[in-house]
Amino acid sequence: MATVTFANSYNTARGNTAWSNLDTTEASALLQDAEDYIRSVYKVRTNLTTDEQRIFDGLVCRLAATFQTDPAPVAAPQAVKMEKKELAGMKKETEYFQSNTDPYPYITATIRPFLVATTATTVSFGKLVR
Repeated sequence: MATVTFANSYNTARGNTAWSNLDTTEASALLQDAEDYIRSVYKVRTNLTTDEQRIFDGLVCRLAATFQTDPAPVAAPQAVKMEKKELAGMKKETEYFQSNTDPYPYITATIRPFLVATTATTVSFGKLVR
């Protein structure tokens, strides 16, 4: 897991001054939330190399800083694309934009090499006849 010390240096190097205003408890909670989110959404390998772990910890720090200013929504609201109204018969029509299915595309793109390789399961039915 990314440490508070690592997160402090990560955010300082990127000019995120708001992160430095957090106490250790708040920073730890944000880091844990970010790692929990990443591990629940992506099937990350458990055997990361040292370099991969450093990159993974950086992703956790980046997401934690994002959660600091913009907490992860429980459900994404749909954006209204178009809304029509008619008064006589009171007809109302609303069209929504398609929801973005990936709220953190940077994390998805960066973490791709660290995911568990999926293998196809093969099932055969039949009878061996000699």
